[in-house]
Amino acid sequence: MSDRFEDFVAEIEHAATPEERQELEAARARYRIGSRLLQQRLAAGLTQKELASASGVDQADISRIERGESNPTTETLDALARPLGVTLDLVAEPAAVESVRD
Repeated sequence: MSDRFEDFVAEIEHAATPEERQELEAARARYRIGSRLLQQRLAAGLTQKELASASGVDQADISRIERGESNPTTETLDALARPLGVTLDLVAEPAAVESVRD
């Protein structure tokens, strides 16, 4: 067993079933969305309560999204994006685009 967390995660992923890997990827996607929302909210200088008021999304829902515990709809993300002055864009990394083309 490794002393590095990254190595530990790699070992776990290697032993995971395809279904477990798929669930892990879904959890990572939720966390990325939440992390980006948190970054944008902080950059805008808003509290969760202020963003809730401006967006119409409950503060508790914003908290769950930022922690990666919720799978928000595009409508919810759009409502949160507007007061932050950002848009929802689908962005593929160049490597991901190349693998789709192969």
